This record gives sequence, structure tokens and C-alpha cells, in this order.
Amino acid sequence: MIGNNLQTSSWFMRDGSFLRLKSVEFGYTLPSRIISKAKMTNLRVYFSGTNLLTISKFDLWDPEMGGNGLGYPIQKVYNFGIQLSF
Repeated sequence: MIGNNLQTSSWFMRDGSFLRLKSVEFGYTLPSRIISKAKMTNLRVYFSGTNLLTISKFDLWDPEMGGNGLGYPIQKVYNFGIQLSF
């Protein structure tokens, strides 16, 4: 047996630091003086998303997965919507 195979090594270690925008939501409710002309009482437009941005020097797989690069990748989710009341 070769002794080098049992030695602790940092050869395969990589910088796993990252910055992630995990979730965000933007919404805007239109003023009632504008929407009352269309016989509405409330009108809100919104956008929400999760996992929208990841900044990392490690590009082989998602850094949050650690050493398990064979797992499913983290999904980005985008939602757009309108809430209105008459």
C-alpha cells in the first residue's frame, strides 16, 4: 500500500464561499384615483422570485450543495401576478 493514499490533503479543496439572493418580492398598488375610473377598488401588480442570483468563484455546481455535486440543482422560480378587486 502506498502511504500517500492515506494522507490528509487539501489538493481537491475549493473555495466554496458564495453570495445568494434567496428571495425577493416587489409589489406596487396603483392609487385609487387612477383605478376608480375602471370601476376597480384595488389593483396590485407584483413580482416575486427565489434563488435569483448566486455569486461564486466555484462554477462546477451549486456551492450550497457542498460535496454532493451529483444532486439536483437549485431551481430559480419567477412569479408575476396581478391582484384586483371590483
